Amino acid sequence: MTILVSYSEIALKSRYVRNQLEKSLSQDIVNILRKHGYPNPEVSRKFGRIYVEGVPEEAVGIVSKIFGVANAMPSTEAELEFNAIVNGIVEEAKISLKQGSSFAVRPRVVGEHPFGSRDIAYEAGSRVLDALADRGIHVNLDEPDVTLYAEVRDTGAYVYSRIIRGVLGLPYGTQGKAISLFSGGIDSPVGAWMLMKRGVAVLPLFMDQRPFVGDSYVERAVESFKNLSQFVPRTSYRLYSAPMGDVMQRITETREPRYICIMCKRSMYRIAERFAEKHHAHAIITGESLGQVASQTLKNLFVLSSSIDMPVLRPLVGLDKVEIEDIARIFGSYEITAKSTDGCTAVPKGPATRSDVETLEELEAELGLVELCYEAADNISVIAEG
Repeated sequence: MTILVSYSEIALKSRYVRNQLEKSLSQDIVNILRKHGYPNPEVSRKFGRIYVEGVPEEAVGIVSKIFGVANAMPSTEAELEFNAIVNGIVEEAKISLKQGSSFAVRPRVVGEHPFGSRDIAYEAGSRVLDALADRGIHVNLDEPDVTLYAEVRDTGAYVYSRIIRGVLGLPYGTQGKAISLFSGGIDSPVGAWMLMKRGVAVLPLFMDQRPFVGDSYVERAVESFKNLSQFVPRTSYRLYSAPMGDVMQRITETREPRYICIMCKRSMYRIAERFAEKHHAHAIITGESLGQVASQTLKNLFVLSSSIDMPVLRPLVGLDKVEIEDIARIFGSYEITAKSTDGCTAVPKGPATRSDVETLEELEAELGLVELCYEAADNISVIAEG
């Protein structure tokens, strides 16, 4: 059994970039399969396809979830000869076609061969009908129950009937590094996953606000991180934590309680920026969605961004909660992150929905927040590995 892997966006790159991305994707496939307990995967690449061998068919589900994969097809290799290819299609039909099923044959022939796609389709279709006449099967070229595929290339032929849709995107880490403000709630893991899908190496940074939040808040973040780590083709992946308790305590002493949430978030940005500089990252990722809560109005997002010089990436900014939850279900984080936890006790009764930079800077100067943020950033530690 061979898993054929196709990609989409990689194919649009220049020859040099495409070659580099193909290499990265091939190595990611090896690393992820090993991470999931398959010690000896064999991965090769030829003519726009990546070939995965040395793993059982159920590994196709893992391969399909690797960033950069467009489709994964569990296939059987056939000899590069007309009758062998047709026989392979018939054998695949015997496995995949049930009583009364409709089918179509869709071959693809690449390169110079003494036969073409139409030759294979005609002959294979006829032989499948003959071989499975007792099952009452029939041809339907428009909406078949089962499509029988054959890929014929210069060095081999492969037959399959299942195409597992991949997550698309670009290979992990090929587009630089960024820091994710990782709370473990529904939004931030989705934001991190979406940038990982775009090829960004993401360092998740949790802000530990205890005693203003409970231990369950931290435990949920760790569990969410463990789920996210399965998509990372690295032998070691870490969840970092910044001690924000002193920062939060200082913020609650402000003379303007309605700005507590904004000052809290601006403090997180500053801590993340300092951490990013140490790790040579070039952006901060958040799970903010426009208008979702008081701190995420357009005016407040502007005020938040003004607290640092580094770009802030907000992949969820145009999505509503239902759309975000749907994405969370795709990569398995929803059930974890939807768990209720002890809420933050510092949240004021009437948080400001419109703030301005000058006022915030004045309040932060009074509290000496910038220095406290740098102190927290200098005491970041690892709280989980995956």
